[in-house]
Amino acid sequence: MTSVVLVHGTGVREDGYASLFDLVSGHLAKLNRDVKLVRCFWGDEHGARLHSGGSSLPSRPGEADAPAPGPPAEDVRLASWTLLDADPFAELRLLAAEDDRRAEKYVPRDEAPAEDLCPRLDALVSNSTVLETAAEHGLLSDEVAAAAQDVSDILATTLRETTSPLSTVRQVTARAVVAAMLVSADQRWDAAGASVDGSAIDALLEVVLSALGEPGAALGIVSDVTRPVWLPFWRSAEWTASWRVRRRRSELSRQAAPPIGDILRYQTRGEGLRLHISEVLKAAPAPVVVLAHSLGGVACVDLLATEDHRDKVKALVTVGSQAPFLYELDALSSLSFGDALPSFFPQRWINVYDPRDPLAYVGAGVFGPDRVTDVAFNTRRPLLRAHSAYWDHAPFYKWLDKELFDAPRD
Repeated sequence: MTSVVLVHGTGVREDGYASLFDLVSGHLAKLNRDVKLVRCFWGDEHGARLHSGGSSLPSRPGEADAPAPGPPAEDVRLASWTLLDADPFAELRLLAAEDDRRAEKYVPRDEAPAEDLCPRLDALVSNSTVLETAAEHGLLSDEVAAAAQDVSDILATTLRETTSPLSTVRQVTARAVVAAMLVSADQRWDAAGASVDGSAIDALLEVVLSALGEPGAALGIVSDVTRPVWLPFWRSAEWTASWRVRRRRSELSRQAAPPIGDILRYQTRGEGLRLHISEVLKAAPAPVVVLAHSLGGVACVDLLATEDHRDKVKALVTVGSQAPFLYELDALSSLSFGDALPSFFPQRWINVYDPRDPLAYVGAGVFGPDRVTDVAFNTRRPLLRAHSAYWDHAPFYKWLDKELFDAPRD
């Protein structure tokens, strides 16, 4: 019989682990192998919690002398800017899509929006008011020029025969220019992004709108034409997130404390968790396969790199693990970057990942392909959903069966 020790990841507590254990147990039972799933639950004893009940969190508006949140319209603008940050030309594309959906045929105008706006866009780079306002907020003239050129190219191709009102196209164009300027500036600011607040956005929009022949236009984001198309996105973007954060920050922070806090606590006081895993391994009948997820995988790598468990552990399977990333950052507690895994580390270390999982990393490039084998799976889930989807992914268990339980290995 093979003991499969299931080590969970960050943010998991008793109810969650019970559900995870039942799910994995059910999948393993379908393999019809002589295996026993062994509990290794650590969340309650070695996980993080808010010891003072959240006393470090700011009071919600109304509970203390804190400024009240902005009106709902501000949330809409923030949500829209979230999407413009991701794609500065999103509204332009939506206008083009609306043109395609309209039943009426295109009626030529005396002057198409592109013919009016492209020369104005070309002139932005020499507009002193635009350049001075941009510079005041840390943006370069090159970023103004590049943004104007990109938007001009889209107008001249995708929206040359648009049926949208000229005023609408001007406003959408101005927002695209400002959004493209910010995205370009982000590259200079590295991961932090350009430091530009909402008032700066308003100022930039005002001068760009004026330069495009639309002075005094509303600074709000999203045109009436594109608004219906944006609505579904608002509910899943920053509008929802911002609304929830402001009104439920204490509750959300308590919910976030386990996943974020577990990582921070492990990095500073991880010896207790490693000791717990060690005791579970010693008590489990040999041979043992360690099945460790996320932060649990990091802890297992640290443990097995500092303690010799060769008499029990025949394989380590890390799933959605950050251990390779921490090692490359020189932030793995058991090994400094450049140090090799010790000879007593399990000879079979298999690192499972989904390329869509933003918390999963590959190990062969840093530890060496002779020490770890990276195996990719497509769980067909997005982003953070992919981080937990492995456990209900049938191909993962079929691979596990063939790789570890199908035949004896030396």
